[in-house]
Amino acid sequence: MDNDIKISVVVPVYNAEKYLVKCLDSVIAQTLKDIEIIIIDDGSTDGSPDICKEYACRDNRVKYFRKENEGLAAARQDGIDIACGEFVGFVDSDDWLELNMFERMYEEALKHTADIVFCNCYIDDNEKNEVYLEPGVYDRERIKNEILPRSLSGLSKKGSNSVIRWCNWLRIYRLSLIKDNNISFGRNFRRSQDLQLTFETTLYAQKYVSLCDEYLYHNRSADNATSLSRGYTQNYWNLIRPLIDKLYDDVKKFNEIDLSKEMDLCCFFFGVSGVINEYEKSSCKFSVKLKKLQEILDDEVLQNSLENVDSSKLNNFYRMIYNAIKSKKSVGVYYNYYKYNFRNNIYKPLARKLINGKITGVFLKSKKG
Repeated sequence: MDNDIKISVVVPVYNAEKYLVKCLDSVIAQTLKDIEIIIIDDGSTDGSPDICKEYACRDNRVKYFRKENEGLAAARQDGIDIACGEFVGFVDSDDWLELNMFERMYEEALKHTADIVFCNCYIDDNEKNEVYLEPGVYDRERIKNEILPRSLSGLSKKGSNSVIRWCNWLRIYRLSLIKDNNISFGRNFRRSQDLQLTFETTLYAQKYVSLCDEYLYHNRSADNATSLSRGYTQNYWNLIRPLIDKLYDDVKKFNEIDLSKEMDLCCFFFGVSGVINEYEKSSCKFSVKLKKLQEILDDEVLQNSLENVDSSKLNNFYRMIYNAIKSKKSVGVYYNYYKYNFRNNIYKPLARKLINGKITGVFLKSKKG
């Protein structure tokens, strides 16, 4: 660890030439100057390598490394292995930063001797993300009782998931916390890999600062064809299962508080994501969709998780999927999903129009007729 480097900024890059200049410009121009910028080129095949090399020549804080494509988790782990700073932070190559982001976060980390500092983000230019965690300083007891459970899952009063957003790029982590506790990304994790690092570091954190009322990061959502969170993910459930197993193992070994219910709810919500992926996003034939849905429904870990989920507290959508998963019948899942969507997409908009008087004339004519 180099005491002169306050934050190691890891920027994984894969075919991001369209957005990369704006991203790197915002990192280079940070008001906190004592940073190192570690670019991990994950086997890009576009013009990204040339852009990265140009920045490495321009600024001696930039370190450029090219490797064969392994995915985001492996690229971030390579960055951690190289990092020499007091803290480590992450930036996705299609996003950009407020210029005082790292100075502001480091200032709070130093002031409170924090292990993790968590900020908020804009979606694109100016749409503010929701506040996931009340701003403030959290000691170990508050971390255990208020942050750790909701780092896995949680239910809002309306019955939706109220998990604290996992994103690595919204946090800086004390590097010694990661290395002293042998925390590392599963290199084969291809979905929701942010959750592992965020959850495992929080398991060990003694002090945590939330800056959720400060919007310091810009997360690009529009025109983002490279985002891993968009579109259909082939083989989603098999990709997410190693992460689920790892999290269950973490929870089992953690003896300070019981997080088993939160982990079961987390597993259920991953199951929901799997069902949505196959039902809504897949363009496969009906028979193929049913087969892929059945693979999810037959998963013993998912079925066991339902025992700890109180379906009466779920909203109508999640309760519908809960019952469909519990039935273990892929045709039932498909039918119930279709029925739910039909009701919400047809009847509710129609009712809203009636209430707003937009089709009153038609309604009155039909009554007279």
